Amino acid sequence: MSSQISCPNCGKVNNIKNIYCIECRFQFEGNSSVEFQIFENLKVDLYSSIICIIIFVAFMLLITVGIISQYGLYGYISIIVIWPITIGFIVWAKRYFKGLSKGRRFTITKDYIEIIVPHKPAFQIKWSEFDSIEITRRDSMTTIPTGGGIVHGPTFVYFNLIFKGKNVEHSYEFESGKDFKMRSRKKILIALEQYSKEKGKDFTGWKRKDK
Repeated sequence: MSSQISCPNCGKVNNIKNIYCIECRFQFEGNSSVEFQIFENLKVDLYSSIICIIIFVAFMLLITVGIISQYGLYGYISIIVIWPITIGFIVWAKRYFKGLSKGRRFTITKDYIEIIVPHKPAFQIKWSEFDSIEITRRDSMTTIPTGGGIVHGPTFVYFNLIFKGKNVEHSYEFESGKDFKMRSRKKILIALEQYSKEKGKDFTGWKRKDK
């Protein structure tokens, strides 16, 4: 019998006794303490976004060429307006899409809750360390700096998980759609509510009907 196993997510060779992949932290089957787990990556979303960015840049290039062809020397003035915005968007997109292709994981076990997102510090808290969970939400509008000032971008939604104990408070904020897909985010919040009740913890700030 082989003593090694290949990770089904990233292909890394692991010792068969490993619970998690040493490369991407994918959890292998066989750990009976796991009660709930979401594991995913956003490779498809990343590739789709890159295609959209390429189309956007090509569109802006066509507009620039069209204006220059129509207005001659005066058309070059459009570069001062169009390309700072385009470059600012590309720089913002590169920063925003960092880590999307890597696996992220949300795990609830009998003993603890663990959250692994590539571009953030790993988070783990034991059930014994807190008495209640509060969920808060904030919406943030993105701004893209350009040569002509600030351009407002899309709005992003963040959920903050606040774990409160007698004398301590720990929190973890994740972005819906980037850290976890929106459908996964709903599953995560439903699972937190369910297991909190099972373990006698208070749960406030979010209901299943919430979007």
